Amino acid sequence: MLAPLSFRPSPVRAALHAHLMTHAAGHANDEFIAHLIAGWTVGEGMLPADFGLGPDRFSALVARHFPGLVWRPNSALGASPTLHPEFEDLLRFISEHAAETTDGASDMALIVATACMGNDHLWQDLGLPSRRELSQLIALNFPELAAANNRDMKWKKFLYRELCQREGIYVCASPSCEACADYGNCFGPEV
Repeated sequence: MLAPLSFRPSPVRAALHAHLMTHAAGHANDEFIAHLIAGWTVGEGMLPADFGLGPDRFSALVARHFPGLVWRPNSALGASPTLHPEFEDLLRFISEHAAETTDGASDMALIVATACMGNDHLWQDLGLPSRRELSQLIALNFPELAAANNRDMKWKKFLYRELCQREGIYVCASPSCEACADYGNCFGPEV
């Protein structure tokens, strides 16, 4: 169970999340998937109807996490995002850090990489209620990445920075984050 929210999501979103959780199979990612579905249903986030998994893999995800629940989103409501040239590299990077012991971590890698193609904060592009859920999702599914983000950098910026550094691309001109004029853009609160 996630820690209590400091704000209240819409009643529709909360009711849908609660309904989904009554069907939960008991897997570690059940609550996060319920948040993603609830957010998508009320129009939050930028994920396509199948969360970028494709229809068959998405159906398997729903069946695994919410057995007995039949949920088929209208694919016309969630347009597929434009996948930027770095998508495959980003997906490979996130996937390499997926926890082998967490059921659904490989699906979550694809979902997170797809949401990185959006223009807002990653938690918003995923349709999560707050950054707190994103941090908990990352900690569960990608614990090495969670541990590496020990200064609480915004997640999308962190993922791209780590990917770029791995590829030998250094986009930051400052020798340290504290000296950078854009420090607040990377480490400030996400609203």
